[in-house]
Amino acid sequence: MRTVVGAGLLAWLVAGAAVLPVRAEGHFAGFIGAVLREMAAENEPRPAPRRGTAARQRVPISDKRWLVIASREGPEEAVALAESYGPTLGPTLVMLSRNGRYAVLAGTLARDRAKINLETLKAIRLIPQDSFLSDGRNLERVVWHAFPENSSLDLMTRPAYRQSVRRLQASFQRLGLYDGPVDGLIGLSTADAFARFETRFGTPGGERLDDDALARIEETAVDGFGSPAERMAAQAGGFADAASFGEARAGGFPSATSFNEARSMGFRTRRDFDDALAGGFRSSDEFVRARAGGFQSASAFSEARRAGFDTAREFAAFRASGFRDAPAFREAARAGFGDEASWRAARAKALKDAREAADAQLSDADAFLRLNPTSPNLLQIAKAAADLKGASGTSDPDAVAAATARLGDALAAEGGFAAFAARRSAERAAAEGARRDELRAALDRDRAGLSAWIAANLTAPALPDVVAELDRLGRDRNSADIAALDEAHRRVAALLREKGLEAQVERLQRPANEPAAVEPDAAVLARATVRTPLNAVLLDGARDEVVVLYNADPRAPSLSRNLRGDFSFRTGAAALCTLGVDRTAALRGALETALAPSGARTLNLAEADCASRDLADRDLLILERGRFLDAPTAFAVPVLEALEAGRLRPYPALGFADLRRRVEADEALAGEIERDLTGRGRAGFGSVLARRGAVCAVDAEPRALHEPTLREVARMARRGESEEPRIRSMTAEDAFQAARRGECGAIYAEGPTLASVRDALRREGETVAVAPVWLAPAVIEQRRAALASADAAQRASAEARRLAADGERADAERTRQRQAETAQARERELRARHGTEAATLLNRFAPLIERFVRGDATSAERQHLAGLFPRFASWREGLAADAWEPVETSSILVDYGMARWEGRAVEAVALETRVRTRSRERGAYAEHCFRFAVVADGEFAMDRDALETDCDATGDALETWSLGHDLASRWRVRAEAAPTP
Repeated sequence: MRTVVGAGLLAWLVAGAAVLPVRAEGHFAGFIGAVLREMAAENEPRPAPRRGTAARQRVPISDKRWLVIASREGPEEAVALAESYGPTLGPTLVMLSRNGRYAVLAGTLARDRAKINLETLKAIRLIPQDSFLSDGRNLERVVWHAFPENSSLDLMTRPAYRQSVRRLQASFQRLGLYDGPVDGLIGLSTADAFARFETRFGTPGGERLDDDALARIEETAVDGFGSPAERMAAQAGGFADAASFGEARAGGFPSATSFNEARSMGFRTRRDFDDALAGGFRSSDEFVRARAGGFQSASAFSEARRAGFDTAREFAAFRASGFRDAPAFREAARAGFGDEASWRAARAKALKDAREAADAQLSDADAFLRLNPTSPNLLQIAKAAADLKGASGTSDPDAVAAATARLGDALAAEGGFAAFAARRSAERAAAEGARRDELRAALDRDRAGLSAWIAANLTAPALPDVVAELDRLGRDRNSADIAALDEAHRRVAALLREKGLEAQVERLQRPANEPAAVEPDAAVLARATVRTPLNAVLLDGARDEVVVLYNADPRAPSLSRNLRGDFSFRTGAAALCTLGVDRTAALRGALETALAPSGARTLNLAEADCASRDLADRDLLILERGRFLDAPTAFAVPVLEALEAGRLRPYPALGFADLRRRVEADEALAGEIERDLTGRGRAGFGSVLARRGAVCAVDAEPRALHEPTLREVARMARRGESEEPRIRSMTAEDAFQAARRGECGAIYAEGPTLASVRDALRREGETVAVAPVWLAPAVIEQRRAALASADAAQRASAEARRLAADGERADAERTRQRQAETAQARERELRARHGTEAATLLNRFAPLIERFVRGDATSAERQHLAGLFPRFASWREGLAADAWEPVETSSILVDYGMARWEGRAVEAVALETRVRTRSRERGAYAEHCFRFAVVADGEFAMDRDALETDCDATGDALETWSLGHDLASRWRVRAEAAPTP
């Protein structure tokens, strides 16, 4: 095949000339040049080869065809187009054609496959549809090429081209459009796959397939959508791939957001996910387990799980039952109880009955052994009693009953015990009957009083509550349970106290016939009890002597002893009961005073005589010895037992003889005051005690004179309450009316006024008592003098403090003035010494800033200043945009000195620049102030670590910058702070 090559092209190839820069020139001249020289040689005579030498290898040009993909009028346009094919086809070249146009060539194709390859390349749009094949005769010279060293002109061998085809094949294979190998070799299967892709998804890109179009095809293959419509629907819902879209659509999810959220929680269907969200569930596992148990919400499921339940039905039964823990609920359910109240009541009753039987058995055994200390069966009885005591401390009624039976078996072997136990049982029954009758009589009195009050107060606000209580009393009165009767009586008292009806009902009550008390056999106690050092305090001594015992049990209500042995009421409340001692107001006051040092702020004094139940519920027992010796054994024996066990001990902190003398003195004082008030002959201030409420003070001014006495009256009026009553000032008439309404627990007034109020209250049927406290006129004058003296001393102290403060402020001001004068002198000296160096730096930066503001600075100066002060530069650039222009710029030196940089001492300077601007449009001027600081490193000719700030910025940024650079100022002196007065 003969190919004509232009002489200009051959000459250019040999000379290596180019119109545009050519890469890999040596390779190009050595490879393509050799090919074209062979083509030129086809038109020249060929000498015969020398004998003995081999014929020179010829390049089979006739087996190649050039692939021309485009042509352009100008070289620049052709080169740009050729470069754009690089990512998909690899290196290309531009050659000048004989017709003057510039041809863009992709390389060569083998002649036998050139046509089919051309058509396939067009079919898959890697080349334009008007691309054609050329034998190169019309190509004159190379203008540009992109071939690297050792590359091939054959397009089919190019890595970039092969990679483009492989990318197509891999994408089509992933979409199910192509089942051939992914080898980068094109053929009909690849073209058919491309056609099917176009049919389904449309033509990617424009007329040719560039790298972006390839990427879109790959993206289509990766996301897996079957059609553009499916992709659009998925993208509208926020889905990025077909798998997620299909899974979401199958589960009924409308958007990727809800699908992803559901999938992260483990849900696959929208229905379950919506139900879970509505129920507050956090995961699919939790939702499934909750639904299996019948729960509709996560909160109910979590609550049930914490309580130990897996099903909603059982948990609902548990919640309705009132139980707080699952084991107790299940135990009750097994016993046939569905609610805690009935279960607890049954268990409590069984335990109460068992413990009562145990206590009776133990009490009988103890009393019997005291009378028979030489019993031959002592060891067995003691062992059985010990077991019973241990069982009584548990909450198992069956264990208590079994231990009681064992002790009964041991006691049954003792001769005479049966008769003794029968007598004790009869005594207990009689005591219980007496107590029951006593309480029923009290309830009868309560019922009579409430009935009479209702008849007289049918329109009173408290009527509904009183009627309800009366109805309850009718049912409670017939109960055989002593505890229930006692609780009913206490409940009535609490209601009357709350409503302020105590005095009214008390006047309306009618006394009922009380059954005669069963007198105990005192000789039995004296005969059965052996004297010991522990019980002698109650058994030996005068019958009228009063003994005070304290509860030494660690579980005592309030009283305890510390490491030093001191007594303390840890809760602030002291619980007491008495036997044989009159519980008067004077006794209460004396007890409150005596127990206050031990921390007793309130006093709970039982209204009834001490009983056996008080041994654990009271801190102190106040017992008259004679009354104790006459007490029933049901009370006396437990007290003696507690003494022997150390649970009760004598209370040394309270001597009742001294207390009695104080009570008698208070009663005498109260009687004296009572007599004086009756005769209107007592000067000073005193108080009468009424019902509970505030302390109502009449004409007690000034308050400071009366405060100590008022506090003492408030303590008396507290009557066991946790808080002292408030002190309220009012007139005598208001105090009288308030006392009638039950709002005054005490009335404090001057003698004549107090007598009038007392008499008026008694006239109205109110119960009042004179308090044993009086503020005499002499004491008033003493307090007045003390208060005047304290006030004068306070004024003198305040005046002394004022004079001292004035002196300190004057000293501080003089110190500041001296420091300022010294600083000014030092600054003058510094500036005289270093003025030249400072002026040099000022003259370096100030003109530069001024030129920059005017706009006269050179490009290098603008760049330098903008690098140092970017915010200032940005402000200057924005002036024109905001219709402002600079008018005047001035800079002054603020500071100069030596800073530290990398261990070296370098100069540093600080300036203050003011720029005056104007706006022609606004017809206004404005002034702007900036502070600049910079480290001027002369050794390296560098300006470093610049600072820029507004003059009026909050905080001293310049001071912080100076400290940070360890600036030793040669211009300013920082005055030391004067002491602040």
